[in-house]
Amino acid sequence: MSTLSDPTLASVLELIYADQSKFHSLEALLLGVDLKRPEYQVDLWVNVDSYWGRLVGPVYGARMAALGGSAEADRALLDLVEVTVARFLQGESLQRKLLPAWMPRLRAALLADGYRVKVDRVPGEGLDGTVRCRLKPTATLPVRFADRVALLETELEVRGQQTALDHLRAAVKHYGRGRFPACEKRLRAALLQVTAYATGTGDLDGTRNVRHLVDTGRLTIAEGTRLLHDLRALTAADPYPHRTRADAGRFRIQLTLIHATALLAQVQH
Repeated sequence: MSTLSDPTLASVLELIYADQSKFHSLEALLLGVDLKRPEYQVDLWVNVDSYWGRLVGPVYGARMAALGGSAEADRALLDLVEVTVARFLQGESLQRKLLPAWMPRLRAALLADGYRVKVDRVPGEGLDGTVRCRLKPTATLPVRFADRVALLETELEVRGQQTALDHLRAAVKHYGRGRFPACEKRLRAALLQVTAYATGTGDLDGTRNVRHLVDTGRLTIAEGTRLLHDLRALTAADPYPHRTRADAGRFRIQLTLIHATALLAQVQH
């Protein structure tokens, strides 16, 4: 997670593909979770007109968009998992020992991505009611995400960027303790330090530094605009209202990792 991982999404896609009768219309499913956007259409090695191609294409495209910082794409993938799990558990026992064989595997993959699965039955239509699935962020960073943080910490240490490193470590510590505003302030401070380092100045004016990186051709206008937007969003009150507080904080860590890694790549050392 950063966003959902390939193993998690592969498990969900294979589940849908193996029993296509669960969803009467694939297009209706994709529309329902907001995955039928033109920007999610990507060229893949599969037949785009086949059921598998129509399924995997937008999901893969949304994952690329989520990795690039799209909160909407990330939310669409989470919705896909919730809707799929709920549909496939309809009519099944929800007792842990009686769950289908695919459920423990998917639960483990989601846990590695930083989400726990909560399923319950809501009284309503039908004899057994309706199954509801919700993904809840765990209190700690997912395993692969934590590895990415560790890699950035190593890179900052090797480059002698101690101030940025201290801010990043403090941000992760605040996140683990649920101190999200403090986490986000530290993330912004770390990213401002890295931006100044990439510019080659000690100036912490983010706008001036980003403009310099664009003027010298090290960032495109689109990249510079996105960096400035995300610098401001790191400490905005609630730019991602559809997320839980922990989930929004984790997403901000993801944005910081993406931008910091790209900025460091601009500097020879």
